[in-house]
Amino acid sequence: MGDFVVSLPTLRLLRERWPDAHIEVLGHPRLAEIGLGRYYLNAVRSVNHGPLSAFFTPRAVLDPAWMDYVAGFDLVLSYFYDPDGLFEANLKRCDPGRILTYSPRVPEAFDQPAARHFARILEPLGLELAADAASDLFPAPGDVDAARAFLAGLGAGTRLVAIHPGSGGEAKNWPVESWAELGRRLVGVSPDLALLLVEGEADAKPAQFLSEAWKGLPLLRARWLPLPILAALFREVTLFLGHDSGITHLAAAARRDLPVIALFGPTDPAIWAPPRPGVQTLRGLPSLANLTVEEVFQTAAAVL
Repeated sequence: MGDFVVSLPTLRLLRERWPDAHIEVLGHPRLAEIGLGRYYLNAVRSVNHGPLSAFFTPRAVLDPAWMDYVAGFDLVLSYFYDPDGLFEANLKRCDPGRILTYSPRVPEAFDQPAARHFARILEPLGLELAADAASDLFPAPGDVDAARAFLAGLGAGTRLVAIHPGSGGEAKNWPVESWAELGRRLVGVSPDLALLLVEGEADAKPAQFLSEAWKGLPLLRARWLPLPILAALFREVTLFLGHDSGITHLAAAARRDLPVIALFGPTDPAIWAPPRPGVQTLRGLPSLANLTVEEVFQTAAAVL
């Protein structure tokens, strides 16, 4: 999900250049939904379809329906991992208007925001990112209504501190005991504060630990919300704290003035932190366990 969010500036360049174009993503519909009918995308088609696998096979018999699908585009951009060029060769057999490919992997020596790597696929078209490499999301009215309904039980004037305790890998996670202590201390900053625990499908264990550790505190638990609704929910919070994760990028893209504190361990924040003002990164080396609760608390308390 993080890669998709940081590729939104690339889609923005396309939409700005061709406002009326039909732009479609071949990928994971659950992730791409954040852009579907929300400025960026007109359609999404799932990559999880058996006949598509032939495009990664030499001298394959390609499915006629897939060939017609590819042929219907004036421009095809591919970030598929394709070290042997098989996917590109089979795309060419379908005869679309133009094909541009680029590596899905950010090079180790890269020292700029990842969004700039992904946007380079458009350089042959004369399109490139200017100073602003940040991602933006545009929730639909229904997303906003659903988010506000989720928060309907909150007292007037309540400020929410959103915490996402997970990421794509254990090495990028702060100890859950540290999150538990931080949450308790944050609620003590002001009587109008409440915690919003954000839980994705892979976060069940830390989320359950924290829901028990924070028992008795003002707490909302956002479990497995559709990403467009979660993005709209982030527009209503006062502060977001998370790791180097797709959810952190989602929060930063949801609202330009939302304060975000992102905890980093082995990964490089110069590449993977959301590139906009208001995003603060705290780093624990050689592991996130070396980042103290006091340091994170003081940073968050200053924001609050």
